[in-house]
Amino acid sequence: MLKRIYPIFHKGKKIYFSDWTNLKTTEEAVLVMKETSDFIVKLGQKKLLEIIDTTGSYGTGETLKEVKAVNIKVKPYSGKKAMIGLSKSQKLILNTVNLFSGTSVVGFDDIEAAKDWLVK
Repeated sequence: MLKRIYPIFHKGKKIYFSDWTNLKTTEEAVLVMKETSDFIVKLGQKKLLEIIDTTGSYGTGETLKEVKAVNIKVKPYSGKKAMIGLSKSQKLILNTVNLFSGTSVVGFDDIEAAKDWLVK
């Protein structure tokens, strides 16, 4: 398993935690996003629960395009998906990504709120 995606458990349910923290270059961000999406597709689990932590990372136009592509690629496997560590501007970007990719990723201020929402 990759170092940046691994299972955690909350209230008896498996959640995949994707660590997208401190990604400072476009190349690094795109690599991590591709590794994560490839892992999810290979896993093949339907209705997957996932938390993505973006704390300390920032994006560019290129990373935004990759986020859209990743969301479309993993959509058949996604159940509920939450993001944490988002700045105010990143939350606005998330809303745009949701609109254009047809996904419904929800942003949270902390991991406990995200975990609780995912397992409801």
